[in-house]
Amino acid sequence: MHEYRQIFDARGHLYNDAMSVSPGARELERATLLAAITFAAGQQVLDAPAGGGFVADGVQALTGGSIRLICVEPSRRFSMPIGDRYPVLTCPLQEIPLPDASVDVMLSLAGLHHLANRAAVYAEWARLLRPGGQLAVADVTEDTATAQFLNGFVDKHTPGGHEGMFIRSAEFRGGLEAAGLDVSRDALEDVPWHFPDRIAMGEFCHMLFGIEAAKPPYVAAALEHSVGTSELPDGGLALHWQLRYAIARRPIAATE
Repeated sequence: MHEYRQIFDARGHLYNDAMSVSPGARELERATLLAAITFAAGQQVLDAPAGGGFVADGVQALTGGSIRLICVEPSRRFSMPIGDRYPVLTCPLQEIPLPDASVDVMLSLAGLHHLANRAAVYAEWARLLRPGGQLAVADVTEDTATAQFLNGFVDKHTPGGHEGMFIRSAEFRGGLEAAGLDVSRDALEDVPWHFPDRIAMGEFCHMLFGIEAAKPPYVAAALEHSVGTSELPDGGLALHWQLRYAIARRPIAATE
């Protein structure tokens, strides 16, 4: 089974290409993550894993550059589009070379399901967060249509397959609390991806997931069958994507 770095060394460039073609497709997914955080000037914010900077760019737009952003990405090739916009740490998510209690906000969007040892990641986040520091994380939950599409259709139609180790329903709360964090929210959320039409949806997902054994129209048909779509008020198309979101803080001890 391949893990995160191997996967995105191989197809991270395709993922970034898809995001550049349809940059607004996953906006609700990102906005839901960022809406859970109270940002303030001077904070140090970590995006891990950062990919090509999708979440970091959203934070930058929201805060006007008043905070310090650091991107953590295990795959150097995947992070190449970030360039010099933000500092990038190329390292495992379980071993981030920053001091204890040095981070105000930790963000993580849809990257954990390629990691087997997530308990070590949760412990690392808890180590890095300052007392009172905030965490927002979201990922695919097992036994959802999203998970079934990824480990079904995508697995069968990509060269490297897709063997996502998806989040169990109680994992975020249990794992983060075991690491010493206080969890205030843990819920499955509807975060539909938006497209102007069916063609754009098929092309985006064909590229994003590195699908080679099926053409974009066939990808669109598979999405309609397994994940589901609906028409938007503006005539566009919503793909019924779901992620589990958890919000947590590092507690402040009575002596701090």
